[in-house]
Amino acid sequence: MNTNSPWLVRCSAWALEWPLLLALVVGVAFQGSRGLMETSETRYAECAREMLVTGNWLEPTLEFEPHWTKPPVTYWCMALGMRLCGVNAWGVRLPAVLALLAAVAAVTLTGRRLWSLKAGCIAGLALALGYPGLAANMATTDIYLLGAQAAAGAMFLVAATEPSAASRLALTRGMWALWGICFLIKGPPALLPLVAIVPWNALQPKAKRVPLADTLGLALAAGIGLSWYLLVVARHPELLGYFVGTEIVDRVASDLGHNRAWYKAFEVYVPAMLGVAGVFGLWAAGRAWSAGWKHSARWRELWLARDERLLLVGWILLPLLVFSLSTSKLPLYVLPLSVPVALLSGRVLARRTRWWRVRSVALALAALLILIKGAAARWPSDRDMAALAREVKIELQGAPPQAQLVLWDRAKMHGLSFYLELPPDGLPWRVATKSRGPFDDCDVDECARRLREPAHAAGAVIVAARKSNAALGPETLLDKDWIRSERETEFWRFLRVEAAPDLSMQAASQAEQAH
Repeated sequence: MNTNSPWLVRCSAWALEWPLLLALVVGVAFQGSRGLMETSETRYAECAREMLVTGNWLEPTLEFEPHWTKPPVTYWCMALGMRLCGVNAWGVRLPAVLALLAAVAAVTLTGRRLWSLKAGCIAGLALALGYPGLAANMATTDIYLLGAQAAAGAMFLVAATEPSAASRLALTRGMWALWGICFLIKGPPALLPLVAIVPWNALQPKAKRVPLADTLGLALAAGIGLSWYLLVVARHPELLGYFVGTEIVDRVASDLGHNRAWYKAFEVYVPAMLGVAGVFGLWAAGRAWSAGWKHSARWRELWLARDERLLLVGWILLPLLVFSLSTSKLPLYVLPLSVPVALLSGRVLARRTRWWRVRSVALALAALLILIKGAAARWPSDRDMAALAREVKIELQGAPPQAQLVLWDRAKMHGLSFYLELPPDGLPWRVATKSRGPFDDCDVDECARRLREPAHAAGAVIVAARKSNAALGPETLLDKDWIRSERETEFWRFLRVEAAPDLSMQAASQAEQAH
């Protein structure tokens, strides 16, 4: 490599800082301006908030009932963010920026170690200014898994190029500790990159293999990854069957999950993988195609050399195959595949693209992502629970102090519990016409009777969708003289239940009139 290269003179000091700076700017911009969206974001945020309310950081709850679908690391991160920034979208999403920065740093340093300063810098930019840059604005587990997997993969790839046996062993143990953290973030699916790493490592000459079978390393992975599961199963033995049967077997092989049909893999993952590739990935693919990678001879060269790029291709294809065969398919599942895609993009573009073009594309992408986040923050949506919470607060201000909040035909909407910071005894009542809540399959008269029970004696505020396809709509209650329609917004309708009369006061008044 030419050490007097103008690119190196201008950019060697920025090989790490440049991707991190753009990732920070893109990640922080409008991070808390968009309200938390129903259902995933609000579910995670409410679980984290309830940890702060109860002080129980070991056993996640939702609506203050046990909620075991995910390990607690994501909730911990969000709860710590709320400790710093308050119970709001900034507090929930800010830790995701740190996860993005960790992933960008890991990818940049890995590309630099494997190939060159320029390759590492471009790989970091590809990651920061692609799908992960937008995903960091979503409160889910996947951005945290991306950061942990990027760090674990980086340690493995550095270990694979480390000449010192002692350093290689230390890096391997650090890698296994990080895989344990990955398991604590999302359970078994977090370990899917190992289906590519383990066979690639076995194909290497014995002297170059990473000691994956190291006893201490495996113990670290098991000790960290299984720690929370063992603790909660010791407290609740019935959870063992739930974790194994429901969260592992059923999510892969049963009807439990999202987009279960086989063809949904194309509908869900083709657009998602285009997002994972991003501008840099598609750009690199075009360059690679024109450089002859459409011919099988180039791939045979990779196979014979046991090149690390072969590992990166396997890291993309093998997990993607598992995701496609699973009965649960969601676009964010493939987000961590951005790591190998970014590294391959850095390798190709570093050799075949001038720096000024990379810099121009990076700045344009950063501006575009910031614009998208800003527009999303102002785009009205019926899933925006911050906007709905503001309207509900207006209604509750004009209602009696102990007015009950009633959600009509909305089984979830955990964002209202989050934004209103409701205590365990102040959670909404959910009117559900499809066996989804405390008013299961009730007719109009039954709902009317229950709304007049002592629990609602102080009145109630009913929140209903403005356009509802439910068989039992809230308008069917308007013929009751004690229910009136108060206000409508673009997406929502608010009805007020008049306070039920105090029967004891009525009796006393009637007795006084009789005398």
